[in-house]
Amino acid sequence: MMRLNKFLSQAGMASRRGADRLIEQGLVTINGKVAKLGEKVSGKEKILIKDQTIKSIEKKEYIMLYKPVGIVSTADDEKGRQKVVDLVKTDNRLYPVGRLDIDSEGLIILTNDGDLALKLTHPKFHMEKEYEVTTDKEIAGRRINTGINKIVRSTKNKMTIVMYEGKKRQIRNMCWEAGLRVRTLKRVRIGSLNLGDLQPGEYRDLTPREVAALKQL
Repeated sequence: MMRLNKFLSQAGMASRRGADRLIEQGLVTINGKVAKLGEKVSGKEKILIKDQTIKSIEKKEYIMLYKPVGIVSTADDEKGRQKVVDLVKTDNRLYPVGRLDIDSEGLIILTNDGDLALKLTHPKFHMEKEYEVTTDKEIAGRRINTGINKIVRSTKNKMTIVMYEGKKRQIRNMCWEAGLRVRTLKRVRIGSLNLGDLQPGEYRDLTPREVAALKQL
């Protein structure tokens, strides 16, 4: 037996938190009855989201993508904009792990492994993420409040920041407070995974060794 949110996550339908939201909205049924938060299932039940039957999937998929500027890092978008999942050819329903705002670019992971997605995004794990940033002015002499995050390199108007925790548009906001405007922002690393030679819009499958390394972090 497992919690329903974990089952839905492993089925590639949403993250665990996303699954909880679906359950709270009354969109999930088990054998014809509206599901409740915390409910457990064996996988043999008839589980539906709206009218779609959900079956557990055995094959997990892990993809790293270079998200270009102008693409949204979500699985769905109410405004009809192009999404990161639109750039990948797969038979599985994948979800982006973490987010990059539409004006940012770089490494993003797509997967149907809800357990790994939770580990990579939950604040308690403090997963390192590295960004390369260029600004409109020289950085020298500026007091940039990074919190527990760290600037590891800086020259003129370029810097590399390692983030241990991050909020929406945090790098842009911390630069703004220091009198700087971000011109480009690129994520080049998540944990042990580096962007490498990928170009905007390109993607590849993670190797078993890369997946194992992420799970061990």
